[in-house]
Amino acid sequence: MRKFKEFDEISEGREAYIWDMKPKTLKDAEDPEVQISGWGRMLLSQYRSQFVRASEDFVKWAKGNDYDYIENKMSSYHGLLEGIQVIEKEMKKPAWKKKITMLKRAGK
Repeated sequence: MRKFKEFDEISEGREAYIWDMKPKTLKDAEDPEVQISGWGRMLLSQYRSQFVRASEDFVKWAKGNDYDYIENKMSSYHGLLEGIQVIEKEMKKPAWKKKITMLKRAGK
């Protein structure tokens, strides 16, 4: 039996994944529909735009000295950033690059 000290530290995991792993067009492969835990299912470009808007909001709140509100929203903002990073990392893998290459060759 394992002792309590042997268990790994539990960390809060945020799940992010590409919704359709078999894109049918080049556009779908380059800007896939993704799901990030705590957020809706959207295109990657929409998530990036949302991140930019959220960053601009943080600047407005900071100028208004609304630091408590920033602290409340920070977890959600960080989750969005982590999700985008996970998806971009997935898209840099050879398997995803191969899908893009195959779609380019097929002219889709």
